[in-house]
Amino acid sequence: MFHVKPNFMKLYFEKILIVSVFFSVSFFCFAQKEKTISVGMSTDYGFGKRFNNYASAVRLNYFLFEEFRISPSFSYYFSKDDVRMNVFSFNFQYLFSNLISRVFPIMSNYNLCFYPVAGFCIASIDRPKRVCADCSTTAISSGSSYAYNFGFDFGAGVDYDLPTLLPVLRNMTANFEIQYQALENYSRPQLLLGIMYNF
Repeated sequence: MFHVKPNFMKLYFEKILIVSVFFSVSFFCFAQKEKTISVGMSTDYGFGKRFNNYASAVRLNYFLFEEFRISPSFSYYFSKDDVRMNVFSFNFQYLFSNLISRVFPIMSNYNLCFYPVAGFCIASIDRPKRVCADCSTTAISSGSSYAYNFGFDFGAGVDYDLPTLLPVLRNMTANFEIQYQALENYSRPQLLLGIMYNF
């Protein structure tokens, strides 16, 4: 299930290069305009029938336009059952600032902002090698099987501007997202709970 395909390393680095070039071009094209940048961290939880674990992630939100932003992130999933996993994601988000207040007028004073999420991701997965395909799951050989998986993210999230009673919270936003990560050989839903500082 987790294996490195022929020439996959070459394709992986090509994809990383494309992502880096796209992000650099996007940043320099819009750097001269006054835009909002947010940086922060989140706790992620990936779950499913096959595997579930927690992750710590660092995130960046950069507004290309007033309601449209890019959101690259890096998630480090804590080792479980000897499986180690890291995920780099590059997502696009469009903010509907007034949608929640229109649908639920009772929540109009809570500064909630809804946004859909769509993008792509690259996951590196490291797990112990099995002695053979038909052996018991407890039979493990020395070494590990390392694989890269390319896939897509899609889901939705909500931003909440924290109250301004305390000066330290004046520029901070909490967010919650639910996503489905569709990878080549490994797919599952995940929950994200984070906090961002807005510059």
